[in-house]
Amino acid sequence: MTTSAREPATSEQVPLITEECPAKAPAVPPRGASPTKVFREWSPEQSALLPASKRDHLGDDHLTVFLLDLLPTLNLDPILAAYQEDRGQPPYDPRMMTVLLLYAYSQGVMSSRQIERRCREDLAFMYLAGDARPDHDTICAFRRHHLDAFKRLFLETLRIAEEAGVLKLGRIAVDGSKIRANASKHKAMSYARMPERQAALRAEIERLLTEADALDRAEDEQYGRGRRGDELPAALRDPATRRQRLREAQARVEAARKRELAATKQAHLEQIEHAQHALETEAREHARAAGEANAETTRPDPKAQRNFTDPESRIMKTADGFQQCYNAQVAVTVGTQFVVAEDVVTAANDKQQLQPMVEQVLANVDVPDGVIADSGYFSAANVQALEHRDGRPIEAHIAVERDRHGAPPTGPPRGRIPQALSPADRMRRRLRTKVGRAIYAQRKVTVEPAIGQIKGRGFRRFSLRSLIGAKGEFHLVCAVHNLVKLWRTGVVLVREPSPDREPAYA
Repeated sequence: MTTSAREPATSEQVPLITEECPAKAPAVPPRGASPTKVFREWSPEQSALLPASKRDHLGDDHLTVFLLDLLPTLNLDPILAAYQEDRGQPPYDPRMMTVLLLYAYSQGVMSSRQIERRCREDLAFMYLAGDARPDHDTICAFRRHHLDAFKRLFLETLRIAEEAGVLKLGRIAVDGSKIRANASKHKAMSYARMPERQAALRAEIERLLTEADALDRAEDEQYGRGRRGDELPAALRDPATRRQRLREAQARVEAARKRELAATKQAHLEQIEHAQHALETEAREHARAAGEANAETTRPDPKAQRNFTDPESRIMKTADGFQQCYNAQVAVTVGTQFVVAEDVVTAANDKQQLQPMVEQVLANVDVPDGVIADSGYFSAANVQALEHRDGRPIEAHIAVERDRHGAPPTGPPRGRIPQALSPADRMRRRLRTKVGRAIYAQRKVTVEPAIGQIKGRGFRRFSLRSLIGAKGEFHLVCAVHNLVKLWRTGVVLVREPSPDREPAYA
């Protein structure tokens, strides 16, 4: 058989569609109420040629550009040192993950799932991530793994601000704010209610297990042990017996459901017992610290509460009523509003937090000229510790009590200071002077705006549970606050500027 050369296909063999599509008429722009009113042209599907660099598109004055320029000056050794294993897939660059978290918190995006979504949809996030798309599990794991390193990151912001000359320590203002924990107040129980709830749960567990056993015994008597009850002969598989079989199956399901419910209640009972034991241990430790003789027999306050979701959080009074919270403390510089010390505690009272906060300021930066605080921090011991400390004394301006709303201000004191004044009366007299009143007024324009700015960025609830998680997350939040202050102040020591382009924030 011989093969002939293929002939080119003719138009009859391969018919071509030659019908032309009609040209689309341009859309007629809408008109307003006036027949001559026109609007700007809008073409969402119009192709556009974006700049080759996302940085050029965002602009040199954008916060992401500032963070990337700042990155080489940050000491990230504590974060980098955590990666010691050579096995497995290469992780994402820790520097990228760090600036991604910093920028996300500055924009009020705390959810790891939201950060993941922004890396796909938001140009600024895409620029920081270098078009990488870390999933939310990776982001969450990175944040939780480096909680201790975020403290060092916060200190790095203070170092950079000092080197830039914008952090000049004078007086500081101290205040606290109740930040909601990642737990519901409805998952908390008081110590007095725990025994009652334990007895109710035990009775309910006993009832459920008894009912499940009764159902099992009834089926054993009817079908015999080891038989399910659905092994019916083919002759009996008719509509008359089908209903009976369904009722029997329902009884077996009900018995299994009662056992599952009993297991769930047993787990809740164990949670209550664990919380009760923790409260009793905590009460004994406090009694030993106070030097009480009968510390081993001390019992907790009946109103003491424990949360099952986040046991270390506490019920605290807020503007929205009583909520499950942590108490976030900050020390802020007067004038520049930099956070120079921060902490998260479980105590609702601020009185015991003043001296630790001042000690942290001394360790982080230097000795402040003075401390301003509201009445929640006043005690004679606090004033004594500040003004009679070894070395340079720290002048205190701490309100003794809250001013009554609408009460007229008292006039300045006259005459010499009496020698027999108590610390409280001496402080009242100091705050009534013209100078003292002016110094104390700085609190409202220093620490309160700083807390407002932190909450205004969306941080009104901790994402991480436990006291360690809350502390680590607050390190990150305060580092972001200081970096935003640096950016808005216009500081740039970040790196040597390019010869052909000077950053717009310089």
